[in-house]
Amino acid sequence: MPYSSSQDNGWISFADKANRFLQKTQEQVLQGINPGGIYQAIWCRDAAYILKDWFLSGNIHGTMQQIYQIWSHQILPTNPEKLVYGRGSPEMNFLSEVAKEDKQKQFDGALPTTIYQVGFSEVYGQNPDIDSTALMISTSSWILARSLKDRQSLSDTSISAAQTTTTAAEHSSDYIFALLSKIGITDPIKVAEFVLPRMLKAVEYLSNRDIDNDGLLEQNHNEDWMDTVLRAGKIVYSQACWILALSNLGSLLFQLGRGDESDKIARLAYGAIKAVDLNLWSEEDGCYLDIQETHHIGGSYRTLTQDVCLYLVAITENTMNDNLKITRNHNVEEAETTILDQNLHNRSSRTLDAIRTRAWKEKWPLVTEVELKATGPWLLKPYEYHNQTFWPWTTGIEILARSRFDRLEECNILFSKLASEGHPHIHAFYEWVNPITDQPDGSFPFRTGISSIRTAIADIIEKTKGSSSPSSRDSSSSSTI
Repeated sequence: MPYSSSQDNGWISFADKANRFLQKTQEQVLQGINPGGIYQAIWCRDAAYILKDWFLSGNIHGTMQQIYQIWSHQILPTNPEKLVYGRGSPEMNFLSEVAKEDKQKQFDGALPTTIYQVGFSEVYGQNPDIDSTALMISTSSWILARSLKDRQSLSDTSISAAQTTTTAAEHSSDYIFALLSKIGITDPIKVAEFVLPRMLKAVEYLSNRDIDNDGLLEQNHNEDWMDTVLRAGKIVYSQACWILALSNLGSLLFQLGRGDESDKIARLAYGAIKAVDLNLWSEEDGCYLDIQETHHIGGSYRTLTQDVCLYLVAITENTMNDNLKITRNHNVEEAETTILDQNLHNRSSRTLDAIRTRAWKEKWPLVTEVELKATGPWLLKPYEYHNQTFWPWTTGIEILARSRFDRLEECNILFSKLASEGHPHIHAFYEWVNPITDQPDGSFPFRTGISSIRTAIADIIEKTKGSSSPSSRDSSSSSTI
């Protein structure tokens, strides 16, 4: 794309508005990694967004501690935690069961959907959801890779902070945090040593979800974030989570000097991108669409969902379109060639056009384009929960996707909805909103949505840092997807 000073000025103006949003939401973010409001447990997929926001906000030690703690709840034969599963599965009549030894072995390597307390976790569907495990791999790898770039500086900070905290904690409630610092749970290097083998185990689990060896992961009903939509089959959003996991894990391995393993992971990501492009592109619809299995009971097979945007984020991760990119292995030529392919760029742009045309209603970006024909375990009315509603969480993802394709006007339209002052609180604080009545509902404040938006903003603000120089702008545009 040619250099445009007016475009750069537009992004800078957007960043000014976004900075005000960051100030308004800062105090909500660091209060916990649970989604907030009525949700007091830890949802791994939600924690992935919140922890990235924590890291970008400078809460390094808290982020490291929570990454360590979440991965300590990984489903493993050696983990004695009680695990229940099946509450969201129509195949199990929406009833939960305790996972016995054989089931635990089947789930080996996955993260649970929800961590309720020490010793008790849940897998919501019949099988572990793909996104909870994949997104935590992605976020953990991204954070650790960035941290390890300046290893000595972070090590010095860790030592200094640990000493200061220990002294203060002898007379405060921070004593437990001080102990964790002393044993290394807040040291990125030691956290990486603990987490990396577990993430590689999780990749092994996820790889086995490709049942027919076509490069795409399969899922059963309600095994993703939309836990009432009953999607089953090859879901674009879930492939996006998988690609993000591989992209950022490959970068971490490369950062650690494990080049052969990084190459292997990068080729897995390449294979997944190629498989999505081959199997989940619909020329008729002009966008990427899910392939629902024959036993799918959730309604239309051709429904376009807003979370398809995450695939566009995934294929631009760690490319020149990604303003917060981390080091990746540039030696995997075929993966780079695919990501930079012009055909993929055109299909991504057409997908964004289709979402705007089909899923935006009166400029409200809806999470599903049409009314759902069936839901479960809860029967949803139109404009309720996942049924044609406005979700700040996925709208943050859509802003990030549109930003990576330099679609400023659309980012402004979406952000204006999120930052609307029409309620006692801006829309971004709510879990979801009824687009007909403008009535917010669900959890409040919903940290997942706030953090998703803040992460998109961080990417855009980083974009503006080189905007004053035409040459810097041209160099970043030369590697557009």
